[in-house]
Amino acid sequence: MAVIGYMFTGAGYQYLNLGKKAYDSTWSVRQYYDKVEKRYPDFKINKLSFIGPEDELAREENGIIINAVYQRGVFDLLRDYKVSPEQMMGYKSGGLMALVCSQAISFGGAMDFLFKKRRMVIENVGRDFFSHVLVNAVPLNQVEQVITELKEKIKTDVVSYNGKGSVIIACEAKAKTGLIDIFKKLGGAVIDVPNEEFACIPLLQTIAEKLKPEFNKISMDKPVQRLICQTTGNYYENVQEIKEKFLDYIWKPARIDLVIETMLKNAVNTFVEIGPGSFLSRMARKRDSGKRALNTNDLGELQRTVKLAN
Repeated sequence: MAVIGYMFTGAGYQYLNLGKKAYDSTWSVRQYYDKVEKRYPDFKINKLSFIGPEDELAREENGIIINAVYQRGVFDLLRDYKVSPEQMMGYKSGGLMALVCSQAISFGGAMDFLFKKRRMVIENVGRDFFSHVLVNAVPLNQVEQVITELKEKIKTDVVSYNGKGSVIIACEAKAKTGLIDIFKKLGGAVIDVPNEEFACIPLLQTIAEKLKPEFNKISMDKPVQRLICQTTGNYYENVQEIKEKFLDYIWKPARIDLVIETMLKNAVNTFVEIGPGSFLSRMARKRDSGKRALNTNDLGELQRTVKLAN
């Protein structure tokens, strides 16, 4: 019997025509694009998602919106086919759609919040200030030693602990090449992650504090599914705890390693990544190759996921 855990990915994996077939063929997906198109006409989500231009679509500040809308539609589409999770987590802003899909907050409230976060990051940090790299096969103590030494010269931090020997690091864009060289010399496998969302970075703590009153204005109910806090790896126990801890994702590192461990300890045997990409599901499969890791990257993968999850 499948015990399903949903993992809502963060922005950075969006691509041209993401969700187009599902948008054209299902109301479950199309309704959310149309709601955003109507509520935020200047954003032009349908044009950006299905026509481009691709360089604008790839931008982090646009990805967090498109990613969220696609995730919301995917959740409903899977529900239509009787696929439902027992537990859920979200990486970076993916956590907002986990809250929405668990019926804790409204879709409109979450999108209003994301647009505010988007604007504040652009105004306070700017565009293209940070770059991200995925570093594998370097011991954690060596990673943290390098980061500590580099902090004397540049802004850089580990933003995600993914599992044994795997982290994502954010650094000033101007320092990315040097950072990659350092970890390659240490024997690491280093992958550029060009459009990763600006979150889990201590520099953004002030923004998180400014956004907290806005977040607390959103009406919130007890989630239907069990939700896991991405910065601690523990389940949220109540609404008050969500209000107190949820926005930590903006400035504290994500603990994907602890989240996956919690889900495995609590019987999850089928991980479904909600959204484009396969990063979270790969981390789950890497942790336990005996568990199923499914994706929802396009209509074909959605159909395969429905078949295997039932």
